[in-house]
Amino acid sequence: MSIVSNNIKYLRRLNGLTQEQFARKIAIKRSLLGAYEEARANPNLTNLKNMAAAFGITVDNLLKNDLRKLRETPDLSLPLAQTKPMTVSHSGNVPAPAQPRTPTYAEPQPLARIMDKYQQPEQPLRMVSRQVNLKPVSGEVPPAQQPRTMNYANPEPPQPANQMSNQLPVFNNQVQPTQFNAGREERPNIYQTVQWVALNTQQHYLANFQNPSYLTNLPSFQLPNLPTGYYRAFEAGEDYAYPGSILVGTFVRNWYDIHDGMQYVFVLKSEGIVSRIAFNHVKTSGFLLLASDNPAVAELETPLQDVLEVWEIKAFISLQMPAPQPSLDRIFQLVDELQIELGQYRQQDI
Repeated sequence: MSIVSNNIKYLRRLNGLTQEQFARKIAIKRSLLGAYEEARANPNLTNLKNMAAAFGITVDNLLKNDLRKLRETPDLSLPLAQTKPMTVSHSGNVPAPAQPRTPTYAEPQPLARIMDKYQQPEQPLRMVSRQVNLKPVSGEVPPAQQPRTMNYANPEPPQPANQMSNQLPVFNNQVQPTQFNAGREERPNIYQTVQWVALNTQQHYLANFQNPSYLTNLPSFQLPNLPTGYYRAFEAGEDYAYPGSILVGTFVRNWYDIHDGMQYVFVLKSEGIVSRIAFNHVKTSGFLLLASDNPAVAELETPLQDVLEVWEIKAFISLQMPAPQPSLDRIFQLVDELQIELGQYRQQDI
């Protein structure tokens, strides 16, 4: 919309006139006045003079100044023209010219008077005092609570296994040296004492593998050339390449110490004691893939919750000797002998 259309509409509403009333005042049709206010038509010079005279302003102010700012900016002074005779462009009675309107402003008031009107005085504080009678407490005064000191010599026992079901399952990594192990560590020799579990006692071991008195009474033997550590041996079953062998392993305390392609003895809730080649998928899938040297034994995808203990196989004792593997020198020797024999057969044919 244009400035003149906004001014016409603004001044008409400011004077409290409807379109019909103002159209009669300047002797035009209401539809034409609506077209002026909606900027669908431009008023001619005659109608501009009549509207400016009705509002008491000049035509120049009606065309160029946005009179709506008068309400937003009271300091804006608009030059008001004197009353001029109104000419009529259409037939009708000539209305009397409107008197010029001069804006009136209230007398400015001192700032102190305004502050007294809106700022409430601060209420004084009323002090209330009351005597408090303290009554003596009957009975003995309880002694002050002593600060708790940590006893590192005798730490608190760990939580039972049934209270740790909501945590990440871990296998038995709290192996404590038994009386048997303590006596072994005191002897200064290079032979490592190894406790072992026979094949026919594995079910009993599953029920008592955390019982110190049971572990102390396990049968044992000594082996040379083993690094210092905590060892346990298990009799292998059909899942090992040499059934009946004694598998000597050292205890594994961390899931991530289980390496791909290495052989371990696993103590499982579901399968019992098995010897397998491990593939660690704990980071990606949360389980261990257990394979066997025996092709007839199926692979196992074992979740962590099923693992009780893990022992890395460091040595094995077997009554079966591994099949001899031919060396490269022996293979080259056999090839040379075959070539000599073939040469002799060719000479005989000739």
